[in-house]
Amino acid sequence: MFQRGLTLFRILGIPVQLDFSFLLFLPLLAFLIGGNLPIYLKWFGLPQDPTLLQGPWPFLLGLMAALGLFLSVLLHELGHALTARRFGIETKRITLWLLGGVAQLERIPQEPQKELWIALAGPAVSFALALLLRGFQMEAGVLGFLTHYLALVNLMLWLFNLLPALPLDGGRVYRALLAFRKPYLQATRQALALSQAVAWALGLFGLLVFNPFLILIAFFVYMASRAEAEAALLAQALSGLKVKDLMTPNPLVIPPSLSVQEVLELALAHKVSGFPVVEEGRVLGVVGLEGLEGANPLAPVVHHLQEPLVLPPEVDALTALERMAERGYVRALVMEEGRLVGILSKTDLLRAFQVRMLGHSSP
Repeated sequence: MFQRGLTLFRILGIPVQLDFSFLLFLPLLAFLIGGNLPIYLKWFGLPQDPTLLQGPWPFLLGLMAALGLFLSVLLHELGHALTARRFGIETKRITLWLLGGVAQLERIPQEPQKELWIALAGPAVSFALALLLRGFQMEAGVLGFLTHYLALVNLMLWLFNLLPALPLDGGRVYRALLAFRKPYLQATRQALALSQAVAWALGLFGLLVFNPFLILIAFFVYMASRAEAEAALLAQALSGLKVKDLMTPNPLVIPPSLSVQEVLELALAHKVSGFPVVEEGRVLGVVGLEGLEGANPLAPVVHHLQEPLVLPPEVDALTALERMAERGYVRALVMEEGRLVGILSKTDLLRAFQVRMLGHSSP
């Protein structure tokens, strides 16, 4: 999720990205806030200032409020990121999107104390912002509306994120508390069950009140909680395994002059789907069956080379899988001191996962 987006800047070394859904949602949110400006003013007990309700002012105020909302979300995610950094876990990126923000950590800690503090950091920032803005609230004008609105927004962020559903902060807090007294995977499964129940409750409530936004959130919670549980299961299954444990050593290599037809025959004979292409001991690239569709059978395979993903043999298996997924690779070449020592495919990783889940201690 969120592999593509517009990188805005880096803050404290962390890239901040905008998902493209944000660019669509921002003007819509600004329009909705501006269109309901009289209701907000009445709700906050602010005067119905005619200068704020005429011309472009409602939309401009709506835009400022929407930007303030996403700034609040960014600060919330920074709370997670900086707390994770204190525990030695870096953040790959913070992405702002349709439903708020996501801080993508390098890994989700399976130590309950670490997960608990990281999960609580975001809501703590939101609650502190709500109190701060409440203390500086103005009683009229542009600042009056913005301070009241953003104080309410941060209070809602605090409450919403504490819902006990993965991947929300409350779900992570719930799992961490469970993991203090039971195995992590068992805690994850129990947290997943509660997350699914919360998602169904949100969805049904959204249908009852005809709120499509709540239904969308419910769908996100349902799907994301399942993905979270699957990721935890995968991390547990591949724990302790390295690339060298799963790779195919001394793989069959082919020269760049070999024809496409000859490569296909080799693939059929040796039951493999990809080959390193080597010339005079130097790796030129890799060729896979998925890249030969529609190719001229007589053409040399050098015309269909792909840049390989290169991994050292000591890399963790889970890290290898993540790198392959991020870059869209189905295999990686394993090299040590410039020498090809093996090839690793997603099939190798899946086989290890299946064997581990069957209860074996080694692949």
